[in-house]
Amino acid sequence: MNIRKYLFFDIESHRVKSWSQLSDDIQEAFIHHYYDENSYDSPELHYNEIAGLHAEFSQVICVCFGYEDEYGQYRKLSICEPDWNEVTILKKCALIFKRFQDAGYALAGHNINACDCPYLMKRYIINRMKVPEAINHTGKKPWEIEDLDTMQLWKFGSWTNVSLEMICASLGINCKSEEVSGANLYTYDINDVPQDELVKYCEEDVYSNYLMTKEIFKYI
Repeated sequence: MNIRKYLFFDIESHRVKSWSQLSDDIQEAFIHHYYDENSYDSPELHYNEIAGLHAEFSQVICVCFGYEDEYGQYRKLSICEPDWNEVTILKKCALIFKRFQDAGYALAGHNINACDCPYLMKRYIINRMKVPEAINHTGKKPWEIEDLDTMQLWKFGSWTNVSLEMICASLGINCKSEEVSGANLYTYDINDVPQDELVKYCEEDVYSNYLMTKEIFKYI
């Protein structure tokens, strides 16, 4: 298991449009497919909380990468635009994906096969952009996918899904921000998101995943 073969990455997403800015069709689709009237007083409250999880109602606002270079040093790359311009973010991501794929890297991340990669693919398509080959698993058989999903790695064949936070805590790895996190990001309107803290949080997620994976690789 060679950690230098992997490009670790993580994405952050957020609703950029408020409920009132959505088209009637999008509002209706959300109500039909997601709105839980027993738990929320209005579709808007439910939308504000979960929209960032769904590519149809949100967009990518930050992507961070990390890898170990030939000298064993950890390196990082982060993409976050001052105006939250998603097309620019996606274009830059595509260049990074291609650069590292051409260099023989596979992707690594926590739950990337069920979350990050599918989300990104949908956002590329919604923006009418070509999906980068590195994240396009369409039609591939499981054994043809070289990416390392660390959630699946840690399961070791068991049925339980475990968060990155839980695994890192069990291994004594602690390098997480508290101001902005996946648990509270939805509480911010897009113009109030502290961008520096967002990038820091995303970078720490990637670095935590890298350290966790490096530790696991010592013993398998």
